[in-house]
Amino acid sequence: MKNQEKGIVRPRPLPKFNRPLVLHLPFLPANCELLTEIQSKAVATKSIEGCSLYLLSHSVLIHGAIGAPLAVMAYERLIASGSQEIILLGLAGSLSPDLKIGQAILVEKAIADEGTSRHYFPGKLAFHSSPDLNDRIKRKLTENGLAFSPATAVTTDAPYRETKAWLLRFRKKGAQAVDMETSALFAVASFYRIKASALLIISDELYSGHWRSGFSSSLLARKCRDYFSPFIFTT
Repeated sequence: MKNQEKGIVRPRPLPKFNRPLVLHLPFLPANCELLTEIQSKAVATKSIEGCSLYLLSHSVLIHGAIGAPLAVMAYERLIASGSQEIILLGLAGSLSPDLKIGQAILVEKAIADEGTSRHYFPGKLAFHSSPDLNDRIKRKLTENGLAFSPATAVTTDAPYRETKAWLLRFRKKGAQAVDMETSALFAVASFYRIKASALLIISDELYSGHWRSGFSSSLLARKCRDYFSPFIFTT
């Protein structure tokens, strides 16, 4: 059962950034020019804790806020401002040989290996995305000819502690990918009864027990633009 007691410190609304839809873009490859286009189309911008906000025609876009604690601080501010849906447009490491750099996943279940979600649901370790929001994302991806796979992800606070034992433990739990925000997003969305989904691009591979990075690849930059642009620049 969730803790209904109100916090002593309450999130302050951002009245000029009160779109129903929030998009969260924690990180982009250095060679991806998507952020430049976002900046050029923004109606207004604002810096808050750990991130920048861009007011677009149909959404508020968060850039930055990497990791569960900072992400949830930003989500709390925007939920307090009236936002009702959050789509995470992020990156993930592959824990499965079926997922390679550049492939896209739509997360249906997220396993919490981070410390933020427990403050919303003590003892709960698995959270789910919103089925109807997922359906809308699937339709948009299909309309744009973009392939994706449904997946289970584990969310961690400590990417440098993804050991071989850690990898085996979470693969046994069904995790196919790892990121740093999704389970906390799903937890806070469930707490406030709003909708949340996560569309993630595979940026690196860990499944072999050795790390293969794609962060500087032109493939990853292109995939980020192809998959994220339909949600950022169209309604």
